[in-house]
Amino acid sequence: MNCAGLIFEPVTETTSPPITFRPVAEADFPMLWRWLAEPHVRAFYQKTPITLDEVAAKFAPRVRGEVPTRCHIALSQETPFGYLQSYRNADWPEWAAMIGRDAGASIDLHFGDPAFLRRGFGRAMLAAYVRDFVFPHFADLSEIYIAHGVTNTAALTASQAAGFRVIGSFAEAGVPMRLLVLRRAAAG
Repeated sequence: MNCAGLIFEPVTETTSPPITFRPVAEADFPMLWRWLAEPHVRAFYQKTPITLDEVAAKFAPRVRGEVPTRCHIALSQETPFGYLQSYRNADWPEWAAMIGRDAGASIDLHFGDPAFLRRGFGRAMLAAYVRDFVFPHFADLSEIYIAHGVTNTAALTASQAAGFRVIGSFAEAGVPMRLLVLRRAAAG
């Protein structure tokens, strides 16, 4: 869906866009495939081209609950605009070792629809996801992690605006990354 013609209320300290989430469904695979081809997604998230069949192969086990990663679509006024996933670090030992944190959970995300970029939706989407899904779903965990490439200043800024704090650096596939954490007490 092209949202270029929609008008959004500016985000201020007292207002934020209404964000809801729904689980990813197989019917979303063509949309995810289109999103993964967007230049802004290719720059930081999906660096190599991916086919629709590869998207289905990657996401179908998640949709069916065969892997311990929960995947969601973010919506604003029923319009899908972003992808998020969350998982326990301990369920992905290679990831936990890379970031040096086997406790807690992690979040990965990207905007799909470029019409939602630079409008305050990143901070709002991440804060709402942590509040509405991640902390309730992982009720026994006290820390949520997110990582961004050091050159992805928009994502770093949005995550910090949502309450995450930089706690370290690491490299993922040779890419310098910043690791951020949000502790349950700080999420209040």
